[in-house]
Amino acid sequence: MKLIKTLFPALLLAGCATTTPTLTPEQKFQRADKNNDGSVSRVEATNLIIADAFAMYDTNRDGFVDEAEFVASGGKSENFRKINQSGSGKISLEEAQANREVFNVFAVSFDEADANKDGKVTLAEYQNYLKLRDAAVR
Repeated sequence: MKLIKTLFPALLLAGCATTTPTLTPEQKFQRADKNNDGSVSRVEATNLIIADAFAMYDTNRDGFVDEAEFVASGGKSENFRKINQSGSGKISLEEAQANREVFNVFAVSFDEADANKDGKVTLAEYQNYLKLRDAAVR
């Protein structure tokens, strides 16, 4: 039950996926591993998880999430407006990652992905996290 609770943000978003992602998990991980040390920090991992979720919300694949996409994917209008601090009517990935509330919600998933609790996530831990997330969605 703890796993389901902590993965809830990712589970909610995972159920919204409509197309196959263009990058493999390995490619996403390599992009997140900014210093190429084979692991990602809490910030890197959380931003990776936010990027995965963002891709699921961005159903028209234009690089932004508008309010209609956000609500259609299970979000609430008031939460959209909190994240869309620019007031542009659309959220960019950078805006989502810079939002402290969004970051804190998704940082919880880092704790589940960091299986050995060393403060970083390896590719193997990330792949295992994805398997657990996907299994919980089914």
